[in-house]
Amino acid sequence: PDLRDIDPAVLKHCHAAAAMCILEAGKQKADLAAISTCLEDCKLDKEKIEQFCTEYQHGELVTVVSFSIGRSPLHITDVSWRLEYQIK
Repeated sequence: PDLRDIDPAVLKHCHAAAAMCILEAGKQKADLAAISTCLEDCKLDKEKIEQFCTEYQHGELVTVVSFSIGRSPLHITDVSWRLEYQIK
């Protein structure tokens, strides 16, 4: 309910950016100092940075995000095509 006033496209981009940040930090095994510095560069306030680092430190964020996107890459399930050409 708190996010209903935000444009859905902007909200989707923010979610994707946060998920990518969490996954990259986990992949690089980034320490809290590096994450904090990166988030400060993005102009986040201290309270939100501390909250993010606390959640990240528990290690559950990386697990939750990685399971939410799945373990296998996307694949094509159905294709329909046709060849169209004109001879003049």
